[in-house]
Amino acid sequence: MSLLRDRYADLKSSAKNNLVFTDKAKKSASLFTSMVLSLVVGIVISIINTRYLGKEQYGDFKFLINLFSLAVTFLTFGFFYTGGLLLARTDRDREKRELTGDILKIALMSSLLLILISLVFSFLEHRLFGNQLGPLIRYSLPLLFIYPFQLCFEQMLQGGNRIYSLSVLRIGPKLIYIVLALLLQYFSKFNLTSALIAHLGAFAVIVVTLIIYTRPAIGFRIHHLPRILKENRNYGFPIYLGAITGVASSYLAGITISYYIDNTNVGFYSLAITAALPLTMLPASFGITFFKAFVSYVKIPRKVFLVTAGTGLATLLLFMVFIDEIVIFLYTDDFRPVISLSYFIAIGSLFHGFGDFLNRFISAKGLGKLIRNSNFILGAVNTAGYIILPRYFGVEGAAYTRLIAGIVYFLLMLGFYLRYQKHRQRMMNTLQHD
Repeated sequence: MSLLRDRYADLKSSAKNNLVFTDKAKKSASLFTSMVLSLVVGIVISIINTRYLGKEQYGDFKFLINLFSLAVTFLTFGFFYTGGLLLARTDRDREKRELTGDILKIALMSSLLLILISLVFSFLEHRLFGNQLGPLIRYSLPLLFIYPFQLCFEQMLQGGNRIYSLSVLRIGPKLIYIVLALLLQYFSKFNLTSALIAHLGAFAVIVVTLIIYTRPAIGFRIHHLPRILKENRNYGFPIYLGAITGVASSYLAGITISYYIDNTNVGFYSLAITAALPLTMLPASFGITFFKAFVSYVKIPRKVFLVTAGTGLATLLLFMVFIDEIVIFLYTDDFRPVISLSYFIAIGSLFHGFGDFLNRFISAKGLGKLIRNSNFILGAVNTAGYIILPRYFGVEGAAYTRLIAGIVYFLLMLGFYLRYQKHRQRMMNTLQHD
């Protein structure tokens, strides 16, 4: 009877694990599907933008997006990472609603800071870059709140395992942008101003929808402030410090290319980054889907490793084969410089995606200081590369930097993962001896 009970327990545990893996597989498929749709929709958007705006205005458009993205990275202070981790650790509905409301209030304060800083910068922009974009920055100020809220929901939806909502966050704004862009082109001339407002407005619609859908606890009080501050010191803030040098430095390319060369080349580089984005998103999507499960996993399942690596490499091969024809067909000969940039950027993007996949496991273990340290190193590579190489190699220097940074990031994450496994094994051996 004892053997039968043990066998039944094993079968029950195996069935439970299979159900969990099946659920994760479905959510991974959902995220991957949204990524594919995002790719298709992103191509449509890039066609609209490049054909309607032209090289110069498209470059200005991407320059502004880089500028706002760089600024908001400094204003989060790690609270969104902390919020995502705390949501991953709780299953109580009331607590989830309170935590969601607390992090959204912090996002609101970040938004107000971003608007104020952008207002001041708008009067200095011409002196630094000579682009005459200050009035447009001021015109877009009311919609800049979307940047902190977008980053906020990226982490919260991941932590709450709301993968379907995360898919909506990633593809919804793009679909709305296409509709707005086509309507604006039909009724009036589509230009840089209308493109920027349509971009920000599309994200605003999705952000407001998600605020309503997640049903946060609304009020003036931040219910879990002491808990958030304590966890942020150990987890969120270390990652934030790393993000300043790691993530923020990746936006330097758009700034330094504009400074050394011009905004037209900012557009070329940004278009190559957009084309290679699925190579980053694909491995990362598996990590995001398993983030909540990684909290309890002792290691990443071999099957997940193999599927992630196999799909990533297959996608890279297809990219390399067809990128030439795709660029010429979609964007015309005016954007031919994108092709040569894409090869280096694609390989770097895939390595970065593999790094993000491992990052999710390390984050789920609350090892924020390791991620901070990796971002310090990545930030040093990005900063040195984006400041020095474009000056001597032109826009190709930025592509070389992307390649080097992607490889360095992956090797760092792999080293941290192996280090965690060795530490865990030592602990197990110590316990066995005791």
